[in-house]
Amino acid sequence: MQAVLDRLSRLAEVTAGRVPMELTSRGDEVIARADQRLRLGQETVVALAGATGSGKSSLTNALARAAIATVGVRRPTTSQTLSISFAPENTALLDWLRVPRRYEVKPPQEGLERLVLLDLPDHDSTAKPHRAEVDRLIPVVDQFVWVLDPQKYADVVVHRQYLQPLAPHRDVIAVALNQADRLRPNEVRDCLAHLEELLRVDGLTGVPMFAVSAATGEGIDELRRHLAGVVARKTAARKRLLTDVDLLAADYESACSGQTGGIPEKALQEGLEAAAGVPQVVSAVSTAFKRRGSLVTGWPMVSWLGGPLPGAPRRRPHPEQGSPQPTSPQIRSSVAQAQLDLALRALADEAGKGLSPGWQQAIAEACRKDRELLPGLLEEAVANADLDTQWEPLWWRLVRVLQWLLLTFVGVGALWLAVNLILTYLGLPPLLGPGIGPGGHVAIPTVLVLGGVVAGVGLSLASSFLISAGVRGALRRARKALSRAIAEVGEEHILTPLRVELDRLEQARQLVRDLRR
Repeated sequence: MQAVLDRLSRLAEVTAGRVPMELTSRGDEVIARADQRLRLGQETVVALAGATGSGKSSLTNALARAAIATVGVRRPTTSQTLSISFAPENTALLDWLRVPRRYEVKPPQEGLERLVLLDLPDHDSTAKPHRAEVDRLIPVVDQFVWVLDPQKYADVVVHRQYLQPLAPHRDVIAVALNQADRLRPNEVRDCLAHLEELLRVDGLTGVPMFAVSAATGEGIDELRRHLAGVVARKTAARKRLLTDVDLLAADYESACSGQTGGIPEKALQEGLEAAAGVPQVVSAVSTAFKRRGSLVTGWPMVSWLGGPLPGAPRRRPHPEQGSPQPTSPQIRSSVAQAQLDLALRALADEAGKGLSPGWQQAIAEACRKDRELLPGLLEEAVANADLDTQWEPLWWRLVRVLQWLLLTFVGVGALWLAVNLILTYLGLPPLLGPGIGPGGHVAIPTVLVLGGVVAGVGLSLASSFLISAGVRGALRRARKALSRAIAEVGEEHILTPLRVELDRLEQARQLVRDLRR
């Protein structure tokens, strides 16, 4: 039993704030009541309950073989609960039950030494304190004997308000049809048959039934033997508590039911990347890659003369490599925050879909646990991501060598032409080499200058097309690095708290399954 209570206590702890407060309070109440009851001894507490005129007090006296309970003739006389112990009374137990009237008598037969009989006030009394006393004791006694009489055994009040709600506790309930001496034998059989049908409708199929008469003693010995068997098995209190636990576990099971919608990690990643401005960073990487490729492979004369290309991103030193890298956009803007909140809300809605409101709220809070930190964390992740912006293809270097070789040709040709111009100015013959082309009319210096310029510009234009085609690789590497950095933030600060909450839900469900075995 202690293991069951430990599981229930753990279940209450795991589900706190995630199930209705009323359920948590009931769990705490059952745990406290069970702990107290188990510590208060092995006595079996049997309560006799019934309506006015059913003869509870007379039956109590007959079972105890002692004239203790006051028997009323015209009106109910049991205004306070009365206890009869058949051994030295367990003061702590009766104090816990708050029974004011206590008596000790010798056991009427062997096996009743551990029995404590309670004579409850009439449940249909017009005095509210009497009904409140019955309602207070019903949840805490170990065994019930519902005393009915031939005139009111089918009373709607007793069946709807008392017997039907106690259907889950049928293992600790017995029914006594009192005043059987007022009926003929065939009428007793008919009443018992009708009562059995009513109890079946109440959900109390199979509960022990006894036809008794406090006046003649009919059925009293049989009822005593039944109570002696209950005492001998020493299971009444445990059964009662286990039933309370089982009912509670059923409610916990309902509160923890539902199929989760799973964790949409891909959608979360896309939302975080949008909030972190990854598309803008990738676009900046593309622009920077093209610009650097143009500077490396372009015609050097144009590169020297030209400044930064229009639309080129700002550049700053990379914190680890010391190399230029596009800066991450500022993601603390209201638009970025709205994108981040949208991603978190979509994650929580999908993960909590199908669960009860309490668990949905807990999952939403887990997803938003580090909401205030996320903008800064995402910005830092983007800024520190190694985008490998300094990587360049091998062919860039080859084109650069060719461009400088062509520039050298242009320089040699230009210098040659300048020398010839000076020599001509001085009246000296120019330095002429063999001509090129038909008839050798095209001088070599001219070929070097014009050919070098045309080839350099042409090679630069061809390279620009190749750079545009090869930018996909650079973008793929940059996006992979950014995605990995963003995913690390999402895993640590969003998905891990979410998985902890889902594990908590599964733990609660396992505890419920253990309790219901």
